[in-house]
Amino acid sequence: MGTPERIYELVKALPENQAAEILDFAEFLLHKANLQAAQNTTLKESPQAGRLLLDYAGILKDSPNFNEDPVELQRRMRDEWS
Repeated sequence: MGTPERIYELVKALPENQAAEILDFAEFLLHKANLQAAQNTTLKESPQAGRLLLDYAGILKDSPNFNEDPVELQRRMRDEWS
């Protein structure tokens, strides 16, 4: 028995709400795979885009705006909007 058949048999034995969670997760994985495939295609078609992304990777790590405790930063941002 292959993996899809095993998954099917397991899901059939689950209550409906848990089977729905399995479906949501499978759809998420499919969406993620499609995004990765599209991204890989874009980078293959445009190597310059990949170089530009690498140039900007980590650019904010030395920013004074992001060098403090992330929880405190989140609290301050939330307080601005209340």
